[in-house]
Amino acid sequence: MASQLPAFQGKFGSTEYFVITMKAGELVRTLTIPKEMEGWEDLTPEERFQREVNYKRVAQHIAPYLATDDDRFIGAFIVAAHQADDMIFESLESSGVKFPHGMPKSFPKQFGVLHLDGSEVLVPLDGQHRLAALKFAMEGKDNTGKEISGFQPKPEVASDVCTVILIRHDPQKSRKIFNKVNRYAKPTSKSDNLITADDDYIAVIVREKIIGNLIESRVVNTSNTLSASSGFFTTLATMYEISLAYEETITGRKVDTTKLPPGADIKLAEVNLKTFWSKFLTIKPYEVSLLNSLDSGDKQRSEIRAQSVICKPIVQRALAEAIFLLLSDEEAGGKKLGLTEIINRINTIDWNPSTPIWQGILMLGDKVITGNGAMKFAARMLAYLLGQKLEKTEITKLAEQFASSTNGKKLPEVLI
Repeated sequence: MASQLPAFQGKFGSTEYFVITMKAGELVRTLTIPKEMEGWEDLTPEERFQREVNYKRVAQHIAPYLATDDDRFIGAFIVAAHQADDMIFESLESSGVKFPHGMPKSFPKQFGVLHLDGSEVLVPLDGQHRLAALKFAMEGKDNTGKEISGFQPKPEVASDVCTVILIRHDPQKSRKIFNKVNRYAKPTSKSDNLITADDDYIAVIVREKIIGNLIESRVVNTSNTLSASSGFFTTLATMYEISLAYEETITGRKVDTTKLPPGADIKLAEVNLKTFWSKFLTIKPYEVSLLNSLDSGDKQRSEIRAQSVICKPIVQRALAEAIFLLLSDEEAGGKKLGLTEIINRINTIDWNPSTPIWQGILMLGDKVITGNGAMKFAARMLAYLLGQKLEKTEITKLAEQFASSTNGKKLPEVLI
């Protein structure tokens, strides 16, 4: 069907483009997923320049965001208009409209009406996952027409206004635009996500309720590592991973970081995490490191980290994981250790990295352990050394793992 759309005309390099807007419902009806184009199966691999749509990601992540978040927003779609020989742009200047003398000269030349005769086939070069998500969000059904489990559709999304950057299709140019846009689209880093995530309630609590309240933000590095001379105390990722693990320990379930739980659950998590961090930061090397959070205390923090292996971010995670194992451990009579008692035990131990016991557990020669697997093993060893009650078979297995990673060394005696 023919249509006339208000448009802005621009040019980038050799490519003429038009910026228009469409309501989401109209966009879904108008645009064609490349794979659904006639003749798709006959194209060569080179010609199939569009990637397959990951409908699972659309259904599990993008569509729920569009259907549940009132502050939803998505970027512009880049669309190629096939069969667009009769697509005409009529500027305001060419239509004879008169403008005040103070109006920028470029305005009447660049703004106008884009005439489509209805024969065009509009194909997204960038945005096909968002396009599918809009449809899923409005209808509550996936690409096969099956209702999405646990999903409440939101038909109002159809009224949202989307921005479209429209170009005339040219096989070589369209392919190049698609490849360049996606090749140079750098994924956000883990730290970026933790700083900006709003659906991950653990990330929100850490950055809004813990950092800045229980620990000064200037001593928390948004990078994932700390150099030997760094004045930071820990990293944002470390605080997040510890908090996530604690929430899963307390609730006994895996946290869904893609959507917000009920408000009462978030409030309870906030209380639990504040309680944990308030006590965790009373571990002596941590407490001393944070006595002076100003830049004048940076040197002391780096010195303490050199003298206490538990001040290394990965060991902070291992120690926290050990605490969680101890919190879950039942002693005689069904009694469980409390967090205060565990912290007291930790504060009786010599954490100097040169102490022989840490070889094969927290240290490998003069290097601190690295990697998630090593961290998990260190957590089990620390929990054992701090007095976790293990069955004989569990101790035997732990001894075998320790011997395997230390060239046959005997499992050390418990420290507590």
